[in-house]
Amino acid sequence: MSHSKEHENTENALVKIDLKNAFNCVERDSILKEVLELAPPLYPYLYQCYSDATNLYFKENIVLSQIGAQQGDPLGPLLFCLAIHKSITTLNSPLNVWYLDDGVIGGRPETIIEDLKNLIPTFKELGLEVNPTKCELFCGSMSESSFSALQTLLPGIKRLDKASLSLLGAPIFPEGVSAALRTKKDALVAARNHLTNLSSHVSMTLLRHCFATPRMTYILRTSPSWQFPESAKEIDQELKSTLQLILNVDLTDTQWIQASLPIRHGGLGIRRVEDIGLIAFLASAHGTVDLVTRILALNGGNSPVPFVSEALAKWSASMPGDARPDDPAVQRQWDDIWSRDIYNSLLTDASGVDLARLKALAQPESGAWMHALPSPQLGTLLDNDSLRIAVALRLGASVCESHRCRCGAMVEANGHHGLSCQRCAGRFPRHQSINEIIRRAMVSASVPCVLEPPGLSRADGKRPDGLTLIPWRRGRCLLWDATCVSTFAASHLRQTTRCAGSAAESAAKLKHTKYSALESRYDFVPVAIETAGPWGSEARRLIAELGRRLRERGCDPRSGSYLVQQISIAVQRGNAAGRQLLGLGDSLPF
Repeated sequence: MSHSKEHENTENALVKIDLKNAFNCVERDSILKEVLELAPPLYPYLYQCYSDATNLYFKENIVLSQIGAQQGDPLGPLLFCLAIHKSITTLNSPLNVWYLDDGVIGGRPETIIEDLKNLIPTFKELGLEVNPTKCELFCGSMSESSFSALQTLLPGIKRLDKASLSLLGAPIFPEGVSAALRTKKDALVAARNHLTNLSSHVSMTLLRHCFATPRMTYILRTSPSWQFPESAKEIDQELKSTLQLILNVDLTDTQWIQASLPIRHGGLGIRRVEDIGLIAFLASAHGTVDLVTRILALNGGNSPVPFVSEALAKWSASMPGDARPDDPAVQRQWDDIWSRDIYNSLLTDASGVDLARLKALAQPESGAWMHALPSPQLGTLLDNDSLRIAVALRLGASVCESHRCRCGAMVEANGHHGLSCQRCAGRFPRHQSINEIIRRAMVSASVPCVLEPPGLSRADGKRPDGLTLIPWRRGRCLLWDATCVSTFAASHLRQTTRCAGSAAESAAKLKHTKYSALESRYDFVPVAIETAGPWGSEARRLIAELGRRLRERGCDPRSGSYLVQQISIAVQRGNAAGRQLLGLGDSLPF
């Protein structure tokens, strides 16, 4: 449909046809007849499935299933389409488009009426019945005689205006976009109360994967939502409010912008409609242009996809250098360009700890914990307070009120002091968890090992964290030692603001120095990780090799990713460290 007003006063009309319980009512004889004619290789198999009635069991009762495709049959949609194929291909309306049981015919009213006179009885022969009260009419101007004739065929048909006309849930005219977005906003608000009754980690995961952008993707890809910034901002404001309520974190405008970025660009993956509306439409338009051209050509038209030129102009005005993706049909490529530009602008405005934080978050391991399924059975569910602190540290939000730590130093609202305080007990369980995760993975990969091997120590008498009991590489057993250093510690900040992961690399070099006496006999690997997420290169290679060995042993193909996620979650739990992060000790004063 064109967005212009050129045809508003013509008698061209459009009728949306709805069928009653279509898949369950089509006659099986008609299905088998059309299969034999149009898809004969399928006939022997489908004859066995549908030539006789099948039994449906309800408690002790048996109900015979004699019509329609069987529930759950993956061939059901194909069989229905084959059954109605001849009926709909004989229509004369210039616009004749069907998606399964949703049909649209358009053209001159007299042509539509004639087609309906033929179609309704033909469908009855197939066992299908048109539901007139759910059929819809859209037209510019229609004579009273034509409208009366149409009402006689479809009594109770609804007449739509431009704001309410949609196909398969997508608004056709710009007048309907705001209402469609408002419906999505209302659904989000309705889901908010239910999300707050769940664990924060579960709620955030559901919001990201189900109730936020995924619920709006279809509308954003099929309509020019980017032309309605006020409606988009209303949804984004509700998204922000919902996220703050779930996380118990107060977000500034800058922190909300970061939170709305993809996880790979340092965000939480809770995407703003304001950001993805344009790129979703551009990707959809480029991906469907050939199909749209073919459909319109079959129906006597050759109009391009509406609003594409306006969308490209807006993209060019928003993006420096007018960067374009290599494959414009892939939404992620548009999104990467857009998100990288936002991320770079955040970097430009940042300094000190914020600069170090943003650079660290761009490393792939930093957001691994956010990809983990929040399951208590798998040990990947963060409690509400740990999630709050993990998100606050990621976004640079306030973790606590400023106060004095029991070590005597001041704890700022960002909570960074607890990540490096020598009296913070969180570092001990974090260290133990990382080593235990590695040990379990080694055992699963059929590499027996022990933690803190007795009789093996460095010059100062301290033992390494783990040792494999069989050779790991070059005939040598693997010796590893884990450490987690603060990205924001004053001793590391100068490095981490220049290069992400530099604190982990420095810690790894220091470990090599301490274990130099043992490196002649063992293959020593320091597992150096930063509190903000980046890993040292040697730790990355070790875990990648361990993941490969797990896959070779027949474990899940994603074992390596799961291992990274578990370690990342262990780091977040250690960062939170409950009360210790706040420097308040083991008991609170109440």
